[in-house]
Amino acid sequence: MAESAKPTNRLPSRSPSSSTSDGEETLDVLQILSRQRWLIAFLSIAGLAAGVAYALNAQVWYESNAKVLINQKSAGLGGDTTGTDMVDEDILANHMELIQSRMIVGEALEQTKLLDLPSILQQLSEKTDAIDYVIDQLSIVKGGDGSAKTARSLNITFTHTEPDDAKLILTAVMKRYEQFIKDQIEQVMGQANNLVEQAKTDVQGKLTNLEAEHLKFRRDAPLFFQGEGSSNIYQDRYRRLQDELLDLDIQESTVKTRLTRVDETLKEMDESVDPIDQLDKLALIDSESLERLGVFAGLQMNSANTAEFKAAMPAKAEEARTQITHLLRLNSEKQRLTSVFGPGHPKVQELESEITLVKEFLQDQKDLTSPAEMFGDSALTPEGLLKAYVGFLNHDLAALSERRKELTYLAADAESKAKELIEYELNDMILQKKIAREEALFDGVVQQLRELDTAKGLTGYLYEFLAVPRTGEKSWPKLPLCGLGGLMLGLFSGLFLAVANDVRDGRFRSAAELDEAIGLPSLGRVGKLNSINQGIKGLIATELSPDAEAFRLGRTVLLPDIRKENVRAIGFTSPMQGDGKSTVVSNFAVSFSQIGLKVLVIDADLRRPSAHRYFSLGKEDGLCDVLEGRLEIPEAIKVTEAENVSVMTAGSSSQTPAELLQSQRLDEVLAVVKEDYDLVLVDLPPVLAVSDPVVVLPRLDGGILVVKVANVRRDEVVNTLRRIDSSGGKMLGCMLNAFGAGKKFDSDGGYYGYYKSDYTRPSSSTTRQAAPKAATISSNGRVAE
Repeated sequence: MAESAKPTNRLPSRSPSSSTSDGEETLDVLQILSRQRWLIAFLSIAGLAAGVAYALNAQVWYESNAKVLINQKSAGLGGDTTGTDMVDEDILANHMELIQSRMIVGEALEQTKLLDLPSILQQLSEKTDAIDYVIDQLSIVKGGDGSAKTARSLNITFTHTEPDDAKLILTAVMKRYEQFIKDQIEQVMGQANNLVEQAKTDVQGKLTNLEAEHLKFRRDAPLFFQGEGSSNIYQDRYRRLQDELLDLDIQESTVKTRLTRVDETLKEMDESVDPIDQLDKLALIDSESLERLGVFAGLQMNSANTAEFKAAMPAKAEEARTQITHLLRLNSEKQRLTSVFGPGHPKVQELESEITLVKEFLQDQKDLTSPAEMFGDSALTPEGLLKAYVGFLNHDLAALSERRKELTYLAADAESKAKELIEYELNDMILQKKIAREEALFDGVVQQLRELDTAKGLTGYLYEFLAVPRTGEKSWPKLPLCGLGGLMLGLFSGLFLAVANDVRDGRFRSAAELDEAIGLPSLGRVGKLNSINQGIKGLIATELSPDAEAFRLGRTVLLPDIRKENVRAIGFTSPMQGDGKSTVVSNFAVSFSQIGLKVLVIDADLRRPSAHRYFSLGKEDGLCDVLEGRLEIPEAIKVTEAENVSVMTAGSSSQTPAELLQSQRLDEVLAVVKEDYDLVLVDLPPVLAVSDPVVVLPRLDGGILVVKVANVRRDEVVNTLRRIDSSGGKMLGCMLNAFGAGKKFDSDGGYYGYYKSDYTRPSSSTTRQAAPKAATISSNGRVAE
């Protein structure tokens, strides 16, 4: 092994208490099964045996089976009068409930006198009667097997202790069920017949009343009402009046617009202007009014034809007035033709030319006569004609207003009478529809009555046995099934208990797990330690064996520091009593002596000393006597049969061992013996038992923890290291006592495979040979390299 550093560097970088992450571990299922395999195997075999025993001794049960196909027959009341209909899932569920009902089962047992059947009475208890027992043993499943699982069939199974009685009971139940279905159909059909007869009477009475009501309604209807499809003369009249009122609105709007324009024109006209120049204003007058103004002008001229007018008026003035009247008529005709043919029509253009000539004539006559002579009365001037036109328009507005009042009254009267006729039409239509519905209902009821007579023999269910009840066959217990069930129960119980036991068990399961939890260098693993009663001859360090090689491995790990004098005093302790620390100390002493080191073993376990027995020495005159001052150090050291090995036994018993180990005297003893010996090995008490080890370890150069994994628990090791660490003690490594812990804690095959070879097998002439010295001791007691 490579050269090591100082012992302080051999300690783990983190505290041992943290190495297990607060006790967390990975649960390896395969390892659990391996460790608990005997428990799992035992419970599995026990479960299998229990299942077989149950199958051989349990009550035998027999099953009687029947299969029924259920189709619903149709009498054609809905229009289909042939064939059968497949029943739906709900109807099948109703039939299942009916077969298992207390009514059907009770009547079946009572009618067939099976209530007192001995095989049934044997199965009854204080809380169960025969009917409840039969219902409990009935099992019904819908559908067929395999691809026919959607078939509308029922599989009925009855389980009983007697095969013949099972068939008898199931047959009785199925017959009662069939009879019940038939009785229900007859009862339902009778009730339906009575209901339809009553419905026929009710419908017929309603139909008669409706016909009488309709006749009276037609008799009281207005004269103009001719029934459905006839025209409503008041409604037509109302539409015409509304159209006329709409036209009247248009006329009023037109007249008001013209009146406004004429009033504006009159306000703009100047009396000083020549009337000939104002003739263009007459274009505002519409064609109809122009005709009326022409009549007005004619009347004015007739009044001018009197003798007095003619005597006062020259001939040319008379001609001028005639042309003015003619001009008004031409303007009226022009407006009429323009509205009909448009302004570009030849006749319109001809009238425009004639109007131009008349205006030129009047202009020529202007110099010959005065305006008063030309127009005579002022009513024939353009202004007078426009004023006359305003009078015509006002008269038209008054006439239109009167006409509106008349039309509004007539429209309201027509609307009222039209609504009255519409109401009669609606009522007549409603009555006719009621009569039609009642007639159709009456016809349907009559048809139903005819079909009911036929339906009595056709409706119901097709009840067809696909498999009739037969003698029961054995159904339980079945040996393979019981055996498998017991085996599985035992197996699962074993698995559960194995996991629970393994989780509850806090012991280490492998060397790797122990190394991870401790966090210390491993000095070796020993699988066998000889009895203490054999003395020095029982120490295995003197042998050629895997266990002896474990101590040599530990020696190799510690030797570099020992030779550098970094480590001179080593304490050995363990978590609990019985871990083998004293045996390990004795074997390490022999192992180190074999390489020429002068070794002293100090038994500091003052409460339960044992080191003296490994070397066949007496316990008295030892460490306790030195610490109490009764002996000097050399007097307490005893020479053993093992070369280079001396022992300071525990000495006399003391009532205060902890106080002795805490005394300054112990430091003096250690200082002296370290000068005289190459290596001092101190056997200390268990850490968790007493406080002595945590008092002594900080005063030594290092410590070695001995762990017997077959006994120690994880928390005990963690607490041990935590106490040592808190006291300031230095741990050099761990020695694993794997005795009784299984193959996982053996020497991993390396040493055993090595030592089982012929390489180091002793010759036949030699049974045991001491290991040769690897070093010699100088005169001063030091190891010579």
